[in-house]
Amino acid sequence: MTGLTAAAGQTGALSRMAVVAGGACDTGLAAALQLAELGLDVALIGADVAVPVEVTERFFAGGRHCLAIRADLADGRSFAAALGGARSVLGSPSVLVNCVPLGGPEPLSAEERYADARRSLRALFACCRAVCAHMVRNRWGRIVNIAQPAVADGAADREWRDGQTVLGGLVGFTRSAALELAAYGVTANYIAPSSCYPAGPAHAPAPPPAAAAGGGGTGPSYAAGVAALTGFLISDQASAITGQGGYLAGRPAAPSARWE
Repeated sequence: MTGLTAAAGQTGALSRMAVVAGGACDTGLAAALQLAELGLDVALIGADVAVPVEVTERFFAGGRHCLAIRADLADGRSFAAALGGARSVLGSPSVLVNCVPLGGPEPLSAEERYADARRSLRALFACCRAVCAHMVRNRWGRIVNIAQPAVADGAADREWRDGQTVLGGLVGFTRSAALELAAYGVTANYIAPSSCYPAGPAHAPAPPPAAAAGGGGTGPSYAAGVAALTGFLISDQASAITGQGGYLAGRPAAPSARWE
């Protein structure tokens, strides 16, 4: 077990606030905008929290609030302090979206890769532990852990190899958390790129025919697919879905999901 329910207490009032950890990437921002469209205020927490002006304007145009707070996600105290600041303005979180990088755009040595993986997974645990305390008290919550692929054209084989360590930890943690939190009305699921499918990129689900026919970069990006799937996973329609993973294709093909 992960120890996420240690802070269980009395039921509190359900809020409409989401935390997007590591959300400065295009995937995190797309998910944050989707959450805002669904009526949630959003706190973006991470080491890099520069939010484009046009993104902020879209939040305000929809009548939602957006906070950007700097924190070291791998440092439990740093993240807890940032979360406390977000709660004082927006209320307790009912949704957590973790954007977990699978690696950098450049090739890494084995030692660098494992150090990178340890940091990413430590951040994943620290964020979930801090936010879950509030979800458990409220007896409702949604956690979506998103694997963020490295931006590297023509490097699918290396991306698959380098990403397996982090992805394996993310999948195992998500499934353990789902089992531990189910009794409290909290679901936990993950989203990953089909290029990092465990059996190898060649075995990843193919995009639907309509998407394949589009070609030419006209299909939705991975970020757009993640945003749409995140919106579904936090909905009431997905209340019975937990401990599952969706593998999405991206640029240029439209996302196609395969559940495990």
